[in-house]
Amino acid sequence: MTTPSEPSQAARESQLPARERAELLLDRVLEQKIIWGLMGAEGWVMVESGKQTCLPVWPDEASVAFWQRKDLPDSKPEPIALDEFTSVWLQGLKKNNIAVVLFPSGNLREGIVSTADELLLQLTDINE
Repeated sequence: MTTPSEPSQAARESQLPARERAELLLDRVLEQKIIWGLMGAEGWVMVESGKQTCLPVWPDEASVAFWQRKDLPDSKPEPIALDEFTSVWLQGLKKNNIAVVLFPSGNLREGIVSTADELLLQLTDINE
């Protein structure tokens, strides 16, 4: 029986360890053919991981809410079609030396960081 205080699926998934969140993202993106990013007032939200600039991505709109930052009040989740992401986005990210952080969550904003090439391999390998 579900109680009103029981956390949502997205809330539970946002608490998973980074590796499990990354695997969940890959599974869900391949199933739904959509990946989610965060659009800010000045374009797509990017983050720094060490000295690496990264594009954060999520498996669904609800998951973005568990990372969305108070310092980005005008930002909103935006879907990206998987075929566009793999054929256009990943090539652009690689060209600009931007990595991808898979399903960051929580206050630490941690997630698995992947290169565009690594993510393309994961998204096409599983798909074939």
